[in-house]
Amino acid sequence: MNDQEQNQAPARPRLGGGIFLFVGLLIGSIAGIALNEPSIGMISGFGVGGLLAILIWLFDSKRGSKGR
Repeated sequence: MNDQEQNQAPARPRLGGGIFLFVGLLIGSIAGIALNEPSIGMISGFGVGGLLAILIWLFDSKRGSKGR
């Protein structure tokens, strides 16, 4: 290891938003079944979960660029 590598601060852990995809699919499917439209519920849940995952990714990328 050289001196430059030793002086750098450890990297921050990355945030993950994949759980929102799963939870969105799950809740959307359950809500869709309750409303007799499971496919529409699953697609809308996936859309909402995907939107939340993208927002987490954007937040994390801005957080990571501030530390550099």
